Amino acid sequence: MNSLNDYGDLFERLGLTELSVKEGDFELTLKKKADISEAVVVRENAEEPPQKNNNVISIDGGKTNPKGQSKQGTEVKAPLLGIFYGKVGEKEPVKVGDKVKKGDCLCTIEAMKMLNEVLSPIDGEIVEISAKDGELVEYNQMLFVVA
Repeated sequence: MNSLNDYGDLFERLGLTELSVKEGDFELTLKKKADISEAVVVRENAEEPPQKNNNVISIDGGKTNPKGQSKQGTEVKAPLLGIFYGKVGEKEPVKVGDKVKKGDCLCTIEAMKMLNEVLSPIDGEIVEISAKDGELVEYNQMLFVVA
């Protein structure tokens, strides 16, 4: 980032309520008071509290989706908050039914003007895609199910 305006723009564009940045001896913290009605909606929709990530993609198998139906496969979750892009470079986005190998790039997530690849944790087939292109995804949000 080159200026404080860049951080402010990112803060507003992603709809954040808090942002802390530390680069060398430079430290910046931006906070916005959350609207109580927004906080209630967020809390009602939260599946589980965020956990520390250390840049490792978290995967869970055999979870139950909100409709109560059991998913067969491994969930691939967002390793960070950012904008979801299904298209990776010139490669078309994966679709339900596509075969993938462990380590294949499934999508990218843009955060702070950097593209972060999300890789398949297993060999298998895409069973479900939960995010849409250009959509803001939350940390630990389920993106794909691979079986």
